[in-house]
Parts: sequence; C-alpha cells; structure tokens
Amino acid sequence: MRDLSRREALVGGLVATAGAAAVTVTSGTIPATAAAPKVGAQVPGIYRRKLGDMEVTALLDGYLDVDNSFWHGIEQEDVTAAINDAFLPQNGKIRVGVTSYLINTGKQLVLVDSGSADLFGPTAGRFPETLAAAGVAPEDIDVILITHMHPDHIGSLLSSGKAVFPNAEMHICGVDFDYWTADANKAGAPDFAKPWFDAAIGVRDAYDGRINLFTGSPELVTGISAEPLVGHTPGHTGYRVSSGSEQLLIWGDACGVAAVQFSHPDAGLVFDVDSETGRRTRNRLLDMAANERVLVASAHLPFPTFGHVARRGNAYAWVPDEYQYEI
Repeated sequence: MRDLSRREALVGGLVATAGAAAVTVTSGTIPATAAAPKVGAQVPGIYRRKLGDMEVTALLDGYLDVDNSFWHGIEQEDVTAAINDAFLPQNGKIRVGVTSYLINTGKQLVLVDSGSADLFGPTAGRFPETLAAAGVAPEDIDVILITHMHPDHIGSLLSSGKAVFPNAEMHICGVDFDYWTADANKAGAPDFAKPWFDAAIGVRDAYDGRINLFTGSPELVTGISAEPLVGHTPGHTGYRVSSGSEQLLIWGDACGVAAVQFSHPDAGLVFDVDSETGRRTRNRLLDMAANERVLVASAHLPFPTFGHVARRGNAYAWVPDEYQYEI
C-alpha cells in the first residue's frame, strides 16, 4: 500500500467521525436483531510460508492432549511450573497440535507426514479436509517423506486399508520401516502401541512397490535431504529443506512440546522407543538449531509451528516465526 499523506489521513478521520455520528443519530430507528450463533470451530488450519523459491504449507490435522503423567526425566513439579510459565491451563495435560507439511518445490509437490486419520480420536484426523482446503487433491502429490511411523504421522496415508495417494513415491528410513513392520516388535510392545504396528504394516502393504528405504542423510528430492534424529523411534528422521540462501529443518517429534522440552531438554515422553538416545538427540538438535539460527518446524509445536530456537541460560526457548504477510 502507498503511504497516506497527512491531509488524506485527516480527511479520512473526519469522514469516519461523520459516519459514526450519522450512525449515532439514526441508531434509534434500527430494530435490534438476535445474536448470531457461535461457530465453535476454527477454519481449516492452513498456513503458507515462502522459503527461497519454494512454498511450504503447514496443514493442521487437529490436536492431542498429552497427560502430565506421560513425562519422564523431569519432576512433576517442574512440569507444572513449565506449564504455568507458558500460561497454559493447569488441568493435568498439555494440548498439542498435529501438523504435516506440503512443500511446493516448483517442480514437485512433496508431503511430509500425513496426520492421524481416526487413530487418535475425534480431536484429530482433519488432514484430508485441510489438504482439500489448500487446493490439493491426493493424486497431485508426487513424493511423501515420513519422519517416523507413529500413527499420527502416517494415519491418513490409508483409507479403508487402501492407499490414499495413488501417484506418490514414498521415502522412509529403513531402520524405522523394519522396526514398525516386524511382528516380533509388535509382540513385545506395550498394549497401547500394538495398533501402531498394524498401521505401519497397512502402509507397507498398500504402498508396496512405491516405498524407497534409505539410510543416513541422502538428498531425496532436489533441495530436501534427510537428517537422522533417532531415539523417539529407531529410525526417526528430520528433513532439511534448502532453497537459495534459506533453510528449514522439519524435525518431526525429536522435540515436540514447546512448553516443557525447550526449558527442560532432558524431559522425554513414554512414546519414546529409546528415551536415552532421544534425550541426547534432543540436546544436540536444540544446540545445533540455536547455533545455526535455522528456521525449524515440528509436528507438535504451536501451530503453524515455524520458529527458531534461542538460548536461555543452560536451556532454550521457542521463538515463533513472525507472521508472513506475503508469500
């Protein structure tokens, strides 16, 4: 917008004042109307951000409630204090979003994770409608990158046991794929996690012939490379997106709950397969992100999840990215 001159601003103010006066004079003749019904829901959670020559869209699947009893490596009073410091309600749980990412490279549409479908209850599973609201159909997706095979990251890959994305090639770390599709691992898992193996096996079968298993940190799409971040799951992987001079690190669940884990990076959750390795990875990740001042995003950080890691004494703080007015 062009800058307003002082005269234009004054004239505008006089017009606005006159308009208000006119309303005041005639307001007594306008009949009262009934209050509008409350909507009670947000519009589909979509947020686009430019990254060099690419466009990254955050797609909100819904939310989950993480019970305070799920934490380890941290005292309960410290969890309570962290929640209080974040101005969150003290109701015994922390609400976190579930976010996936759509990357338009200019040549391909790349999806990072897919949301939970109906595997985590009615508060999540909105990924299909969010993707549609972004103007993208499942058949438009060229590539799918999976951070790990927990059901809130792979659930919407399937519908009634069938592949949702008919044309996409999928990339998954081979270690994670092998772990979550092994019957022996399912048998030894806690009861709450056994259905998670079924979801992974369903993805394996539905996308058979279109799954690329990788190791290490290869470039899987031009400008997008894998970054091993193991611990949360055996092959947990982040993705570093580079375009021009800009970078974005999508780190999955390596550090997911901003209210607790930035100020207490040793804190983990019962969902971590290897909690000690996850703790070391999280500390290394936060240190690296703070040193590089790289833009980051993560599925369970506050939507739309883009931001930076700042040092705060011996720990860290989450600094949300400023709203991008232009993309």
